[in-house]
Amino acid sequence: MTETPRREGAAVSDAVPRQLLAGDALRAIAALMGLTLHAAIMVMLFKGWHGFNPDEEWGTQFTPLVGAAAPLLQLMRITIYVFFVLSGYLLSRSWVAAYTIGTPRPDVRRYARNRILRILPAFWLVTLVLLFWDKAWTEGGIGGVLADFGFAQNYHETGAVVLPQAWTLDLEVAFYVLIPVVSAIVLATVAKRPRTPRGRLLVVLTALLGAYAASLVLKHDAGARSPALNFNIAEYLFAFIPGVALGAIEPFAAPRVRASRHGVECSWGLLAVAGVLLTVYMTLPGAAYGMRLIAVTIGCGALVGSATCLQWAGGGVPRVLDTRAMHWVGERSYGIYLMHMAILAHILPHIGQGFGRGTTFALLLLAGIPVTLLVADLSWRFVERPAMKRKLPWRQAEFARRSSTGRATA
Repeated sequence: MTETPRREGAAVSDAVPRQLLAGDALRAIAALMGLTLHAAIMVMLFKGWHGFNPDEEWGTQFTPLVGAAAPLLQLMRITIYVFFVLSGYLLSRSWVAAYTIGTPRPDVRRYARNRILRILPAFWLVTLVLLFWDKAWTEGGIGGVLADFGFAQNYHETGAVVLPQAWTLDLEVAFYVLIPVVSAIVLATVAKRPRTPRGRLLVVLTALLGAYAASLVLKHDAGARSPALNFNIAEYLFAFIPGVALGAIEPFAAPRVRASRHGVECSWGLLAVAGVLLTVYMTLPGAAYGMRLIAVTIGCGALVGSATCLQWAGGGVPRVLDTRAMHWVGERSYGIYLMHMAILAHILPHIGQGFGRGTTFALLLLAGIPVTLLVADLSWRFVERPAMKRKLPWRQAEFARRSSTGRATA
């Protein structure tokens, strides 16, 4: 019997969640991991440890700081890949479904409006405050200031960079733009070919595999040339693609997982795969640069896939991740991301004198985490949440019969 988009869409309407229940917890953990890692790097640089290179991903560099726990700090470098996989999954799946199973195409203007409301208000406010607080606006000139505000610091050499971590946000924004552009090209050129949803899924997965390989080659070549990489979307697209692939297979896999007796076991299996791959990432030598990138991106994809698979199976989210604290921190993860480095940098000189590396690191975390959470909460209450209330639906109820609920939204 020939598959039809209507039949496929009806089949997935009960199984595909509109929201990722574990999203807040994943964001919370990743945000706190990023804060901890950056605190460690700042302390090592502040103490002038000979031979320390913040661009190198070897956990042994942190042995003078935390001893045998040094590999855990290396593991915390996966935070950027977790965020990229989440973005790839949550933002692209509706666009891909419009091609594969014929669901309504998302509204481009509403999609853009929602991305702007989510990203710009807090980012511009924090950038403005730091430009004047640190007087950084005097260093880079008008070009540097415009690059900071325009998500272009990756492409403009300037001394006015007030949010060094915003290189990842520049990549996110480029990915946001790329999604509807690629979708429009695909729908305008190949329309509904092949005729069956599974045939179109195969086309998507083949294209994603090719894009993953090409992006990985670019990133590998850049890393081989210099630790200071050229941070552009072409070299980092591979980090988003596991999430895109997860979103692509969801309409086909979710109903089958829901109907299976082994959906929960499948989720635990993916979690085990993630654990193995992330262990490989931590243990491979630096010479195996490309293999380490594959291990960390596929590992983070399996980690997010484990959470989605559990939700497909009707298992919801593990109780340890479904707590008020996790949701609270997850909601404020963007504010934590934006503000933690500036807060840590201003606290460190006041507590970094007269103590050893380990004590300074502990004190920086004890002071920096509460202050960062407080400032992030203010941002959430008075900037981010009011802006988000003005967001509009951009996915046109593509799975209309029934949908899961949760707090983590794209």
